[in-house]
Amino acid sequence: MSRVGTLAENTQILSYLQSNKNLADQLDQEIATGLKAQYFSGIAPQAAQLVSLQDQQSRQESYVDTINTVSTRLNVMGLSVNGIINLATQFVGNMPADAYNTQGETIQQQAQMVLQQVAGYLNTQDGSDYVFSGNKTSTVPVDLSGLPNPGSLTTNAAAAPPNGYYQGDSGVNQATVDNGVVMSYGIDASNPAFEQFIRVLNFLANAPAFVSGNPTDTANVNTATQMLNQSVTQLQTLAGTVALQQGQLSNQLSSHQTALTLAKGSIANITQVDSATAITQLDTLQTQLQASYQTISILQQLSLVNYLK
Repeated sequence: MSRVGTLAENTQILSYLQSNKNLADQLDQEIATGLKAQYFSGIAPQAAQLVSLQDQQSRQESYVDTINTVSTRLNVMGLSVNGIINLATQFVGNMPADAYNTQGETIQQQAQMVLQQVAGYLNTQDGSDYVFSGNKTSTVPVDLSGLPNPGSLTTNAAAAPPNGYYQGDSGVNQATVDNGVVMSYGIDASNPAFEQFIRVLNFLANAPAFVSGNPTDTANVNTATQMLNQSVTQLQTLAGTVALQQGQLSNQLSSHQTALTLAKGSIANITQVDSATAITQLDTLQTQLQASYQTISILQQLSLVNYLK
């Protein structure tokens, strides 16, 4: 017997059902994965934009990682420089009076102790790398055994061993912190501010006892005191340089973090699903599909005989 509905009508209804079923399946997958599509073909109109945004995200993340690494290194440097400034300020406060002290701890003993502390600061590591060795980051920068004995107030104390303490190189640390922007940063242990302080300490540590009435001793003590005061000023300038570099990095970091946030947001808009909206749409489709299936079932059972009854 013939059905009341035509083949064309049935085909159209089934096509409509299949289309809604496919859409429901897609929504179900989107809700499960949180993504609008598993492949670029699923977002073809925006695929090129997505690739560009992902490249931007990758570059921004690389810059952020580099800046964070350099910032950590500069923080370690800054703490060490400030520690040495404190040592220099305290030590120069004992000059020249303690230079002639014959009771208790002598100036020679004080200088030797401070010298060891300065070496400790300059041999600081950032993880496994020495931060004051230039590009020779696996080499301990300061070796006090290379200092001359007796010391000298006029000879550079950082010269190559065996006549100096510095073991690193003169390489300049550099980092790419933006597109086409390479930043030079950091200082090494041969810097004149460190060298002069170490030179004076080494001279005092290895000098015989000073006699206040001796013109040569008086001249040396006065010169050492003057050089120590200069060292404090130089070290403070050095600390300012490190702080300036930290500020420059902070500005770069802020810029990249903003760009990274925008890139991630744009990528999310293209690739990620609004779960609440998708669930609502799926619920509506499932309700419609259930009603449609019931209608189809009824229509498929109708024949001309049933219709005439």
